[in-house]
Amino acid sequence: MTSLLARGSRRNTSGQPEAGPDHVRTLLGVALRPTGVAIALICAAVLVTLVSSNSDLAGAVGAVAASWLAVHQVSLTVTGAPLGILPLLPTMLMMWVVARGCARAVAPDADARDVGKVIAAAVAGPIAATLIALAVITDAAALIPLQQPSALEALGSVFGIHLLAAAAGITATVGPSLCARWGLPDWVPAIGRPAGRAAGSMFAAGAAVTAASLVWSWSEVGDLLGGDFGFVGLLGSTVLSVLYLPNVAMGALAVLVGGTAHAGAAVSVFDVVPGPVPPVPVLAGVPTALVGSAWPILLIVPVTIGALLGRDCGRLRLPMAETAYVVASAAAVVGVVAGLFGLLAGGDLGSYGFVGVEPAALGVVTFGWLVVPGLVVGALLARGRETEHAETHEDQRETDVDTTDIGTGADDVAAPLEIRRLERPTVRYRSGPDPELEQATGAAADAPDDAAASDEHETDEHETGEHATAEDTAVVEAEIVEEPATPTVTDGPEAVTAVEVADVEEPEDEADDAPEATSADEAALPDGPGNPRD
Repeated sequence: MTSLLARGSRRNTSGQPEAGPDHVRTLLGVALRPTGVAIALICAAVLVTLVSSNSDLAGAVGAVAASWLAVHQVSLTVTGAPLGILPLLPTMLMMWVVARGCARAVAPDADARDVGKVIAAAVAGPIAATLIALAVITDAAALIPLQQPSALEALGSVFGIHLLAAAAGITATVGPSLCARWGLPDWVPAIGRPAGRAAGSMFAAGAAVTAASLVWSWSEVGDLLGGDFGFVGLLGSTVLSVLYLPNVAMGALAVLVGGTAHAGAAVSVFDVVPGPVPPVPVLAGVPTALVGSAWPILLIVPVTIGALLGRDCGRLRLPMAETAYVVASAAAVVGVVAGLFGLLAGGDLGSYGFVGVEPAALGVVTFGWLVVPGLVVGALLARGRETEHAETHEDQRETDVDTTDIGTGADDVAAPLEIRRLERPTVRYRSGPDPELEQATGAAADAPDDAAASDEHETDEHETGEHATAEDTAVVEAEIVEEPATPTVTDGPEAVTAVEVADVEEPEDEADDAPEATSADEAALPDGPGNPRD
């Protein structure tokens, strides 16, 4: 019984998250949600189109399957005519939805196993839907004029599109942690943001040129939309033109970077080779001749975008070498993306031949236009930042040196003076014997013995008292200030010069006290002149 309970309480110690219901639900959402939403929208569009045109609904299922393949840029053959150029807008929306779903399905610190599961789920759902679509087209070949496409081409196109979208979304979330885990340089995770901005700017420039050409050729656009198609035909032409706008924008981008766009006519900023243009409203702005010689000025657009790329990379505050690596890597990423979308945006269109751009040339030229000005601007910003950092460091060193000079007591720093009062021992002075006092004492010695003895006794007591009083009181306090000729400066910022003040007691003049000391002797002298004998 104990062993059975122990078995039931085992825990997952492998370090991997358990495959709980939430995890399975997330993987199912990644696999089925984009595919289901896309098929639902395709079904709605097909039904609306067939109903509005009073067509038979027998081939609706085959039309839905063909539309699913068209969204993934699988070439189709309708009524014997190849349709290789397909709308790029639905493909871009599909990739964006897949990338967003995969980015939400992983954690920033997810390991390779979790990443592999999400990518597998993102690819498995569309592959299953593609297999079903191929089977449906085979059965509906008798109802609709649609030739069976190549299964290998269809599976490869679907797999590649969803794999790229899933990888892009997962990299945006897990990229920094994976780079740190794999020991890649610190500047590698910083490539994504500048590259994304540059790619968006390039595509926006192509879209702006497309819009400007359509506005400039609005009369031709009106003629193509004003045919005898009715409301349904007008709506269909408008929707078709909107779906093909990214394709035309890629052609305009190729022209901006100095390449050539093919749409019946071959167009570049240096020359235009006229030819039959497909009668689609979105292609009404394709020029038939090169008017003027100022078209090469459009090349300033990719140069400006390259300079902006260098600015974005320079603001990362990396050393000059790493800034150059980021600029080159970001330009390479943009070139690869431009080549891939150029490949998807073009294809054969019946008797008009190839319509689109040359993907390899577009990628290489885009890389060149971005990397050269990007390196220049990025190097200037990195150099300026390093110079500023060096100047700041030098100023800091000078400030430290000045502070050290002040701390060691420089000559130009005036030290404050401080007067200190020092206690010195009291000095006592005694005056010498007075000659007059000695004479008076000698005269008093000749007096009678009894008077002399009495007087001597009184005089001794008086002298003893007076002398003791004189010794006690004959002290005068005085302050003698000794100031050095040159103040002594000690080390340190708070150095002071000390002036010693001593208390010295000076003797008082005892001459004033002498008469008082001899008053007793004078009392013993006779009042008048005496005989020599006395």
